[in-house]
Amino acid sequence: MKIKCPACAKVLSVPDSAAGKVVKCPCGKQLRAPAASPTSASTPLGSRPQTPSSPVTGNKPKAAANSLDPGIFDDLPQSNLGPVQSAANPYRHPNASPGAAAGAIPSARNQTLAGVGSRILGSIVDVFFYLGILVPCLVVFVLMFMPAQDGGEPTVGASLAGLAILGIGIILPTVVNCVLIAKSGQTIGKKIAGTRMVDQETGATVGFLQGYLLRTLVFSLITGVPVVGGFVAIADIIFLFIEGNQTLHDRLAKTRVVVA
Repeated sequence: MKIKCPACAKVLSVPDSAAGKVVKCPCGKQLRAPAASPTSASTPLGSRPQTPSSPVTGNKPKAAANSLDPGIFDDLPQSNLGPVQSAANPYRHPNASPGAAAGAIPSARNQTLAGVGSRILGSIVDVFFYLGILVPCLVVFVLMFMPAQDGGEPTVGASLAGLAILGIGIILPTVVNCVLIAKSGQTIGKKIAGTRMVDQETGATVGFLQGYLLRTLVFSLITGVPVVGGFVAIADIIFLFIEGNQTLHDRLAKTRVVVA
């Protein structure tokens, strides 16, 4: 019979008379030859399946080259096993919904674009919010610069106070909207209309740089150019009614307005 040494993988030729006995491989490994089966006499040697013998001692067999150590499959005690607990993902996007996959960034494809009516409503509210602060300050400014009833000129203090009030009327609504955009991607008008600005690629809420500097300030400077700016402003309105409702200032800042 032929058996294979589990230590060196060498095939050994063992006489049938050694069946069930301990034999020794040239590498020094001791192993037991398999016992002869009742049909061994009638079955040719070459057709019988050969099984590796078990070691004589209780020690684990030495692992052959490029083989796994049998000890790694030892059972773990029950005390070492415990329930699996999910850990918080530090790379999860802060604007991802609770049901979104871990680390997922909200996609613009899964968000509902704001309708034309909602966008117009938000713009109208923003205009009235701005004028509601500017106009009263402007009135106070004019009154302070009006000549007195006796024909005297306004004092330096009154002039400075009028300029300060006018400055407040111009700056205050801008500051309020900048803070809101930086926090939630919304102006006063967009909060009332139930919309917000997001990045057109990722769907993440925009911040101050993308939501105000690029989208509002830079575009305002472009539309302020004589003649050319007027055509740009008209084209901006036309693009609002094109598929996607993405105006020119949206395209400049790579933003979209979606339902909040």
